[in-house]
Amino acid sequence: MILAIETATDVCGAALVHEGRVIAERSTVEKKIHSEKLLPMIDELLRSASMSLSRLDAVAVSIGPGSFTGLRIGLSTAKGLAVARSLPIVPVPTLDAMAFEYFRSGGAREGETACPLIDAKRDEAYFCFYAVNAGGVTRKSPYEIAGILKISEAARSFGAVAFFGDGIAKMDAAGRSNGAFRIVQGAVCSAASVGIVAEHGGEMLAAGEYTMLEPMYIRDFVATQPGVKRQQKIQRIPVEFSQTTQSSKD
Repeated sequence: MILAIETATDVCGAALVHEGRVIAERSTVEKKIHSEKLLPMIDELLRSASMSLSRLDAVAVSIGPGSFTGLRIGLSTAKGLAVARSLPIVPVPTLDAMAFEYFRSGGAREGETACPLIDAKRDEAYFCFYAVNAGGVTRKSPYEIAGILKISEAARSFGAVAFFGDGIAKMDAAGRSNGAFRIVQGAVCSAASVGIVAEHGGEMLAAGEYTMLEPMYIRDFVATQPGVKRQQKIQRIPVEFSQTTQSSKD
């Protein structure tokens, strides 16, 4: 059983995931409420599922990129809960969780490229390109931050691209979309997808390993990241998700 946390975006959410199934989930979409809402939300989630921390196998957390403050809140909460019960932590790249949530929601089209966008302020967004197929999504590019024009130009090499996330307003407003690009409204990150990705493709870090774990910020002027070797290990997403996805919706 994994307790998953999402605070990297405007979504403040928590979910319980077990063997590909979402046992329970709570979330709200609102800016600057994560520090106030997260712990009560987790407490209510556990009580509603008659679950205690002692029955958890790990805590998964959306590790970034995203809101600097939100990432700190999520990771510090994950560490506090994990330390209390000597649980491992599974850091999940936020863009991976967003891409899988897009696939899991049923809105993805076979053969298209998915590109989650997270607002990075100014004219920039965090982004990554993913191939979509019947089995799930596969990462095709590095996690990056760039201006909307550069993202639009990079997308041209991927053919049909679906953009989603809170950064799409910039793409739409800039008029960069064309016939090959699709703007998808309402697709956001979820704690449930953080948990499923963690369960099937994440790396569980023991207490000694996650003591110095930091959010993955990506901005050049912020050097703090999970570490080169660690980052290489967690920057992946599993592809065999079709059966798991179906069962999670039952």
